[in-house]
Amino acid sequence: MVSLFLIFNIAISWGLFTLIWLVQIIIYPGFNRIPAAEFVIYHRWYVIRISAVVLPLMICEATVTIGWLLFEGYSYVRLTSGFLVGIIWLSTFLLQVPIHNRLQSGKDDASIRRLIETNWIRTIAWSIKAIVVTTAAVTGLA
Repeated sequence: MVSLFLIFNIAISWGLFTLIWLVQIIIYPGFNRIPAAEFVIYHRWYVIRISAVVLPLMICEATVTIGWLLFEGYSYVRLTSGFLVGIIWLSTFLLQVPIHNRLQSGKDDASIRRLIETNWIRTIAWSIKAIVVTTAAVTGLA
């Protein structure tokens, strides 16, 4: 039987997978297309809205992953999932958030480039996590 922790993990992982690929391929590169005079207003608008979507999902993902480990025990899949969530949180709050804080002051091409480059960490981690938890459910290895 597939656990609710695994089902929730799959759903959240694929939601964040989809979101992070949109951010990586469309949204962050799109920052380059915003005129400098309008960038601060646009960026503030973007950060408020994306945070309202991403932060609750990230909190749910962390909660479900921790619950999965605590209530169903340790396994390769659960530990891998927890490790990837940790990488994503570290990347988010040590790399992407500080870059977004710098961009609040105005458009900066180097910061936008750095944002796109460092965001690959989250893009890859969420991609791997979605594949790992889905594969675990399909193969019964969770």
